[in-house]
Amino acid sequence: MRYVIGALTGAFALMQWPAIASAQPAAPVATPPRVAPVAKADPAQPEIAADIHEEIAHVEATVRLLNGATHTGNLVITHFRPDGPGPFPVVVFNHGRTSVTRHEPVRWRMPVLARYWVRRGFAVMVPTRIGYGETGQTVDPEASGACATADFRPVLDNMTAQIARTVEFARTLPWIDGKRVVLAGASYGGFATIAATARQIPGVVGAVNFVGGLGGNPQHRPGSPCQAQGIAAIAAELGAKSRVPMLWLYADNDTYWGKEWPRRWFNAFNGAGGRAQLTSFPAVGDEGHKLMSGGFPLWRPVVDQFVATLGFPLPAAAPKLSASGFAEITDVTKVPHVKPSVRTDAYAKFLAADVPRAFALAPSGAWAWRSGLDAADVALARCQKSARTTCSLYAVDDRVVWKAQDR
Repeated sequence: MRYVIGALTGAFALMQWPAIASAQPAAPVATPPRVAPVAKADPAQPEIAADIHEEIAHVEATVRLLNGATHTGNLVITHFRPDGPGPFPVVVFNHGRTSVTRHEPVRWRMPVLARYWVRRGFAVMVPTRIGYGETGQTVDPEASGACATADFRPVLDNMTAQIARTVEFARTLPWIDGKRVVLAGASYGGFATIAATARQIPGVVGAVNFVGGLGGNPQHRPGSPCQAQGIAAIAAELGAKSRVPMLWLYADNDTYWGKEWPRRWFNAFNGAGGRAQLTSFPAVGDEGHKLMSGGFPLWRPVVDQFVATLGFPLPAAAPKLSASGFAEITDVTKVPHVKPSVRTDAYAKFLAADVPRAFALAPSGAWAWRSGLDAADVALARCQKSARTTCSLYAVDDRVVWKAQDR
């Protein structure tokens, strides 16, 4: 498939994306702690996404610091879910790292990404790890020390224990299906997700790693992370223990890791027995590390295919309509009847939208598109209202269904 970037990335531009500062891991984790009661979010707060039932929980957890001391604090878990009683499969999403601005954001939410998963029937857990946001910055369980001597194993122990703690908390909720857990994460949290698959957490059936890595510093060491070869050795250790299918996603112009190191880490992981598949995309804007936030039209169909292989149904518009072979869906030049400006604006926005989606048009040049469960019906109705004649569906979800005889 040919990919269209540029105009297509706007729909995901508001998503928070995690950056990673120079190397700084942490240390092992103590026994699982008590669960604090779920605190219902204040609906008056503007950041609360009521449409996907956003709530906040505080869950006690313990980490071990570089000096060997333990620290007990709160995981602030923001969670979302679809309408209805469930039980829902659950995604646990792990944020990245900035060693300088760990206080921002106050609480990791990822509402745009949450909506992607909720639309597919998943509940979503987004833990703000100890040492970040409102949990306070008096300790940094993910500090690794100097680049030349960094050891990331203690950091991964801390992060994966908090991931396991989040899954444990999720399983206490009556609307969660604890036997269907998907792990996901970006940047620092992406590599933590890789490590968590080796922890063999009960219920985990798959995992998605967005641009995962450790020890990156694009300002001082672009494309050359701290202890990169050591990270490959860690990846091999993890691959030998991991048992679930994984999807790894990277962009070629990622200045944190460069183009080659993610491939070496992937080869080390799979070479030791891991079950990952790697998808590398061409340059995404001016920084490939922003793939998750800036490359939604690229990764969405790839992640959808992976989710389908795990046995989860995908949302679809007009599923009985098959591809016509008229054109590839990303080829904006082939869209008939409409003005050139519609191809580069409206149709590009359609391509940037989530599925289910539909684009309708008429010989008169009228058009309409819609994303949502009623996509096909609404797109046709809006098009016909404008055209005052019969419209046809041109594209549905990820396929062109229009035929030349439809004109």
